[in-house]
Amino acid sequence: MCGICGHIRAGGLRDADLRGQFPARLEGVLAGIAHRGPNATGRWACEHAALGHARLSVLDLDERAGQPMHDPHTGNVIVFNGEIYNFRALRAELEKRGETFRTTGDTEVLLAMYRIHGQDCLKHLRGMFAFALWDAARQELFLARDPLGKKPLVYFEADSGLVFASEIRALRAHPDCPTLDGGALDPEALDLYLSLGYVPAPKTILKGVRKLPPGCCATYSCRAAAGLSIRRYWEMDFRDKLNISEAEALDLAWAELRESVRLRLESDVPLGLLLSGGVDSSLVAAVLAELCPGKVQAFCIGFGEKKYNELPHAQAVAKHLGITLHHEIMPPASLAMLPEVVERYGEPYADDSALPALALSRMARSHITVALGGDGGDELCCGYPTYRHARMASALNALVTPPLPGDQTLRALTASDSSLAQALRESLAANIWPEAKPLLRAEGRMKPMKDRLYTPQTARAVAQAHADWFLPWLRRAYERAQNPVERILFIDNSTSLPDDLLVKMDIASMAHALEVRSPLLDQKLVELFARFPVRLKVRGRETKYLLKRMAETRVPPHVLYRRKQGFDLPIREWMAGPMRGFVREALSQAAPALKEHLRLDAALTLAEEHAHGKNHKNMLWRLVVLALWSKGK
Repeated sequence: MCGICGHIRAGGLRDADLRGQFPARLEGVLAGIAHRGPNATGRWACEHAALGHARLSVLDLDERAGQPMHDPHTGNVIVFNGEIYNFRALRAELEKRGETFRTTGDTEVLLAMYRIHGQDCLKHLRGMFAFALWDAARQELFLARDPLGKKPLVYFEADSGLVFASEIRALRAHPDCPTLDGGALDPEALDLYLSLGYVPAPKTILKGVRKLPPGCCATYSCRAAAGLSIRRYWEMDFRDKLNISEAEALDLAWAELRESVRLRLESDVPLGLLLSGGVDSSLVAAVLAELCPGKVQAFCIGFGEKKYNELPHAQAVAKHLGITLHHEIMPPASLAMLPEVVERYGEPYADDSALPALALSRMARSHITVALGGDGGDELCCGYPTYRHARMASALNALVTPPLPGDQTLRALTASDSSLAQALRESLAANIWPEAKPLLRAEGRMKPMKDRLYTPQTARAVAQAHADWFLPWLRRAYERAQNPVERILFIDNSTSLPDDLLVKMDIASMAHALEVRSPLLDQKLVELFARFPVRLKVRGRETKYLLKRMAETRVPPHVLYRRKQGFDLPIREWMAGPMRGFVREALSQAAPALKEHLRLDAALTLAEEHAHGKNHKNMLWRLVVLALWSKGK
C-alpha cells in the first residue's frame, strides 16, 4: 500500500529547466502523500511525464522493489498503490512463458502483465489497486482503478497538463489546483454532499478536480491533444443466475470466502484483524482463526454509550475463536480530533464513523502493519433494512411490475413541495419503485431543509443536481438487474460503497500507514454472490441470510441475530449537549466563500432547533464538517 502522484503534459513539462528533472511543483504533492508510504520515496521524470511514489513496505522489503519501477524490456515505468492478490499465480504463468524477475513482489508482475496484455491486463488482476503506467513506446500515461474502488485516484487537468494523486489533500498542494478561494466550489457537488454526506464520483467539491470512478481506466496521450480518455472496464451484473440449492450455495460461498482470506494473508510484516462484533467482521474472523489458529490479533473501538457500543459482541467473538483482542473506549473528548479528520479527507466528508475509524487505525498500527476488515458485507448480501423493504415491495407487485416512469415525471415528483407530492413520493418509494427511494423519499425529505439554507442563486443552480446524478444510475440498474432488491444492490455498490464507505477506511487507515484488506470485497466473491438468487440474500425479514448461515456454526448466534449496529458515534446527543458550543463556533467561523452559496444564519437556526429537541443530526453534522473544511482552504 502506498501513495502515488504524477504530472504529464503533451507539450512537455514546463517547470523543469533540464528535461528529465522531477518537477519542483510536484514536490508538494509528493510530500502530501508521504504518510501513506513512510518507508521510502521515489521520483522519476522524462520530457513529458513525472511520477512520484511514497512506499509502505508490505511485500518484498528489499529496496530493489522500490518505485517508480522500470521495465527494462520496454522502458515503461509504473507507480502502483495496492495489492495484486493473485500475483503468485500470474507470476507462475509468466515464468512458463520465459519471463524472469528480479523482485519477489507484485509490482514487477504487473509491469510484465501490461507488456504482454496491454490494457487488457486488468482482466487478469484480483486485487485492490490504483496505478499509473508510462508507456514509453506510445508516449502515453495509462491510469487504472480497481473494480470496486478500494483505492482512490484523483486528478485535475489544466494548461499545465494532467496532475494526479492518491488524495485530494495532496493534489491541492500543486499551485495549479483549483481552490475554494479561487471560486472553484461546485454548487452541484455541494448539493449532493448535503444530500448524501459525501461527494460522489466523478465529482469533487471543487470544479475541475475529479475522481477516476471505480472499474475505470484512462489514457492521456502526448501524441494527441484529446486530453484524458476514460472507459469503464468492469461493472456489476446481476442478470446471470445460478440454479442452485441453499446447501450448494453455502459450500460455494464458504470456499470462495476462505480463498479470499487466504490470498490476503500474503505479507512480510505483522498482520491482524479489525473486529467490530458485527456479522461481517465476525465471519472474516472465523475464517482467519481457522487458517491461523492461535495467532490472530484483533482490534476494536468501543463507546461509553451502551446503544452504540459493540465491544461486548467483539469480545464474545474473540473469546469463542481464541483471538487476542485489543480495545479502546472512545470518549466525547475525541471530538477534538474533528478538525484534523476534516483536513485529512481533503473535501467535505460527513460520515461520523470516520472518527472511530481513525482511532481504530491508530491503535491497530501500534501492533501491526496490515489488517483484514469486514467492509462490504452489507453490499455483498443485502445487509441494510432497505433491502428487506424492497423484497417486501417486490412481493406486492410480483404479478404486475409497473415500468419506471420517464425522467421528467420523476424530476417533477421530486421538485414539488406540495403535501400531495410528498405523500405520493412516500407511497411510490415504499410500494412500487423502492429502487428510486434515494430520489423519491430521501431527497424529498432533504429538500425543504436545503431550501432554507441556499442563497437564491445557488438554489437555481442546483435545482436538478440530485436527479441529474441519480437517474443515470437508476437506468443502469434497470439494465443490470431484474428485481428491486438487486437494483438497489447495483446502485449501492456503484455509489455509496466506493464513494463513502471505502473512502472512509482508505483515508483513516493510510493516515497511520495501515494497510486494510477487505476479503468480502474480493471481485470473484462479489461476482459469485451476484449470481445467487435473491432468496439467499434476504429471507423474510432476515437480511444477510447466506452470510449468517455461513457464520452461525462458527461464531456465537447472539452476535448474528441481533439488531444491526453501524460503526457510529452518538453525534445527535453530543451536538445537542457537549458539542453545542463547538457547533455554533464552527458555523460562525465558516469561510466567506461559503456565504455565496449558503445562508449561515439559517444554519445557526438549525443548530438551535436541534439543541431544543428537533433531530437535524444529518444536515447539521454535514454543515459543521463543511464549515471546518472551508476554514482550511
